[in-house]
Amino acid sequence: MLKSTILLFALFSSLALASNLTMKSEGVTFKTYTDEDLANMPQTSIATELPWLEGENHFTGVSLIELFAQANTQIPDTITFIALNDYKVAITLKDIQAYNPIVANRKNGEKMSVRDKGPFWVIFPISQFPEIDTTDYHSMMIWQLKEVSY
Repeated sequence: MLKSTILLFALFSSLALASNLTMKSEGVTFKTYTDEDLANMPQTSIATELPWLEGENHFTGVSLIELFAQANTQIPDTITFIALNDYKVAITLKDIQAYNPIVANRKNGEKMSVRDKGPFWVIFPISQFPEIDTTDYHSMMIWQLKEVSY
């Protein structure tokens, strides 16, 4: 019985943690956002085709520029994004300013589950900027995002 209770607690704890996005500076967490927190921030929408999905999809979320503004911090020259599986990718300030990617928490108006690459997914508008429809930029579109760090 105790073993079952511990397993259930661990499962639900990891699911709860999976629905938060943390921001860290020099290894110290300074902001933690829930899906609701992000949904209450100014929203940006991107309609784009992606290599992992069929047709055009509509993503809604917070621009990285707005995310840092809401956190009352400047965007550093390079930011590391970390997924639930600890995959990491770096995105530069130059790319953020040029292409205005978002941390999407909705796809076609629906919340994204972990199974559907959610709950948070960095999306670049590659249909709007065909020059970034490359494997380099595809690799920056990290899904199952859990942490923004610099």
